[in-house]
Amino acid sequence: MSPPAEVIRIGHLDTTPRQQLQGMPPKRASVIAQRIVREIREGKLRSGDPLPAEKDMLLTYGVGRNTLREALRVLELQGVIALRPGRGGGPVVAMPDSRHLASTLALLMQFAQTPFRSVVETRIYLEPLTAELCAARADDGLAAEVRDSVDRMGAGLADEEVFLFENQRFHDLIAQGGGNPVLAYLHNSLDWITDGSALGVHYPAKARKAVLDHHESICSAIEQHDPDRARSAMRAHLEETLGYYDRNYSQVMDRALTWEMYGG
Repeated sequence: MSPPAEVIRIGHLDTTPRQQLQGMPPKRASVIAQRIVREIREGKLRSGDPLPAEKDMLLTYGVGRNTLREALRVLELQGVIALRPGRGGGPVVAMPDSRHLASTLALLMQFAQTPFRSVVETRIYLEPLTAELCAARADDGLAAEVRDSVDRMGAGLADEEVFLFENQRFHDLIAQGGGNPVLAYLHNSLDWITDGSALGVHYPAKARKAVLDHHESICSAIEQHDPDRARSAMRAHLEETLGYYDRNYSQVMDRALTWEMYGG
């Protein structure tokens, strides 16, 4: 018998990876959901493409209506499909994105009573790496998109809605430019959570200008393909963000995250 895995505990949560209990086969609905995902990939279906009609899937998979519908609900929750209502509706292919991961992370964090501060601190370590990779790997086309985001933020700085949109876009582009899908998904998911709007965080004109200046420094480093400067500039940006939250939203920093804040 192999020795038990080391148990890592956060608070009262056991974070040991779970394994399927021996002798317990996976649920039939889960098996069907996995098969549908495989067929979507192998069939090269794109977002918006319809899945077969229900009667056809029942015959194909040899299951009952309840099992099939449970499988489809699983896929809908994961963002793999969307269910179109009305005549001519039914399941269509969708595309999971970082918002789905953000929602799942928020759910886990709620049970761990994770404060907002922990997510901001994680970004301080994660995002300088994505900026470094972006500066090293991004092509001129992506660098031009990063520059466009900075320019649009500057032109619309008086409008907080424009500012928030371009702030999100800027960080998304840098994550994309790093060329590492795992880092990109983690980065973008944490960015959704630390957007702060769900927690009532706002950015007055002075704070928006400070963010713009940091974006300019990061963008310049990316345009010059300078990984070290990009990493340093991103870290300075996020440390200033943490300081802004500490000065103005200390009660938010200590608040435990909840699933419903992010559309759970």
